[in-house]
Amino acid sequence: MNKRNLSTIVTILALILLIGCRPAAPAPTPTPAAPIPDATLTIRSGDQSVTLTWEDIQEMPAYEGLGGLINSVGNVMPPSKYKGIPLEDLCGLVGGITEANSVRVVASDGYAMTFSYDQVTTGTFDTYDPATGENTPFDGKLWAVIAYEREGEPLLEEKEGRFRLTTLGSPKLVTDGHWWVKWVETIEVKEALDQWTLHLEGALTEDMDRGTFETGAAPSCHGTAWTDDKGRTWTGIPLWLLVGRVDDENEHEEGAFNDDLAGAGYEINVIAADGYIATFDSATVARNNDIIVAHLMDDAPLQEKHWPLRLVGPNLEKSQSVGNIVTIELVLP
Repeated sequence: MNKRNLSTIVTILALILLIGCRPAAPAPTPTPAAPIPDATLTIRSGDQSVTLTWEDIQEMPAYEGLGGLINSVGNVMPPSKYKGIPLEDLCGLVGGITEANSVRVVASDGYAMTFSYDQVTTGTFDTYDPATGENTPFDGKLWAVIAYEREGEPLLEEKEGRFRLTTLGSPKLVTDGHWWVKWVETIEVKEALDQWTLHLEGALTEDMDRGTFETGAAPSCHGTAWTDDKGRTWTGIPLWLLVGRVDDENEHEEGAFNDDLAGAGYEINVIAADGYIATFDSATVARNNDIIVAHLMDDAPLQEKHWPLRLVGPNLEKSQSVGNIVTIELVLP
């Protein structure tokens, strides 16, 4: 064996010994499992009550679909993919619902919306084109769903809460944002509320349902209260804000109330179910928070003689305090 070959063999043996003496590479650190969200959902109906943990909800049959919303000023959240439990299935855990029931969905901050039997079971919600904001009928089925995932990830607690009411089923349309209750913690099956609509007539027309009005009258939205000289507190929406929904083509966005048009002058008729009319000029109503279309007195629905809505305020004459309001009509030039 020549010296060159011997040198090569020595080098190879040295490398083998060096490799064999190296410590084994450390095992990769396992990725910690994502913490299970500390969230519960309570469903009640009469004496029955069920509280579900996050793990309980993951084991229930889920629905996945697309849904988005349009808020009261016209801002759109385009459809996203949500996953959750249909509201009707959750009600089934406490005996289910019938046409004699409504379902109240309550958030941790006290915000609440009441859903009709038809909304829960067949998804009868108004739908809108996300590009234009225009009301666009939808022939398919929408689902009221308590969602816990968006685009495959758990909902962000600070933005939507662990559970959020969503209306899903259309990839091209959105629904009113007031139905999309965030931070849901309680579902209550109750006796059905008597439904009503307020007809608004001006440059546009709108039949505002009870749910939409009550959302607008929430303290976090446009809710305004006044206490009369008998100590009764009336709560509702200032008349001028309702006028602003139909005085021109701008229904929701900032500046929906047309100040120039009000300055030019027109009449506003507040009409009761029996045909009685109280008439106001636009200058009196414009941005006046002291003329209120009230739906509650002392936090309860109005008595039959005024139900569902009454016009109240500190400076109104008795003849102007119209009850049983069914229509607000703008007589535009």
